[in-house]
Amino acid sequence: MSEPAIELINVTAGYAGHPIQNNVSFRIEQGEIVALLGGSGCGKSTMLKTIIGLLPVISGDIRIAGESLVNCNQLQKKKILRKFGVAFQNGALFRSYTLAENIALPLQEYTDYSPEEINEIVEEKLRIVGLEGAGNKMPGDLSGGMVKRGAVARALALNPGIIFLDEPSAGLDPLNSANLDQLILNIRKEFNSTIMIVTHELDSIFTVADRAVFLDSKGGGILAEGTPAELRDSCGNSFVHNFLNRGKVS
Repeated sequence: MSEPAIELINVTAGYAGHPIQNNVSFRIEQGEIVALLGGSGCGKSTMLKTIIGLLPVISGDIRIAGESLVNCNQLQKKKILRKFGVAFQNGALFRSYTLAENIALPLQEYTDYSPEEINEIVEEKLRIVGLEGAGNKMPGDLSGGMVKRGAVARALALNPGIIFLDEPSAGLDPLNSANLDQLILNIRKEFNSTIMIVTHELDSIFTVADRAVFLDSKGGGILAEGTPAELRDSCGNSFVHNFLNRGKVS
């Protein structure tokens, strides 16, 4: 069996040594789409920042394709981090750069491609996310949906095997949200990408996620784990049941 794309082993995460989530363990297999869920303040974003290396692990281990992100030196960590791309909640595009320049940044930083080669790659990423012809636009001139797609394009710049999406549908109208869900599925199909999504959008969860992992809002680790349909229909935890059934009493 191949190593899981992402594996958390008894991870305690938080800020300045203050735990928000304790002893979290789960794994995401190659090519799987997993939604990380939970109530407000449960630590979803904190856990995401810890997994992608923006916050240090308080204890435990995180393995990316079998390599420890915790027990490694800086050179090894840099190589591991290049295995994934991240699209942040508000896009996090640099507002003084055009969309194309934003997508080109990782290529300029981490590759030896010529400017011509970088331009070709940027155009290809724009095509993948449906933004052909928009490369010269500034982030302030883009709609919310275009910003989200632009952030995904930048996350794809280095052809990572793993993609992290932080609230990709937040603030979008239903049509743009559905289109973004389809884009996520297309990316998985075309590139066999492993994708972890932090979200609370039920339609997206049931459309794209193979599995869902619910964090305990009291910091106690994982409340439930399984396919969204299984958890909606048969999970014994009342919070998970109410969350996935929009609070409807069965």
